[in-house]
Amino acid sequence: MTPHTSPTTGNDIISDPDIEILTGYKIPSKQCKTLREAGIFFITRRDGRPRTTWAHFNNPLSHRQRMQDTNPTPTPTPTPEPDFGALD
Repeated sequence: MTPHTSPTTGNDIISDPDIEILTGYKIPSKQCKTLREAGIFFITRRDGRPRTTWAHFNNPLSHRQRMQDTNPTPTPTPTPEPDFGALD
């Protein structure tokens, strides 16, 4: 099978032949298992085949979680507020 040759954007859905090439399996249940183990988000179609986008494949959920764990967002510094009690 030949891989997808047209230009893709991150939101393009990966074709069935490309899923087969990427996972190394023709059987849909094995494809789903492989994607799940890699931490790649997908949905399962009614025929049992996985469906995902290139954005999910190139930036899997497991990778995003690791990035958040190693680069936590800084806590914002509180903005100073006036002490209205001092006016009494």
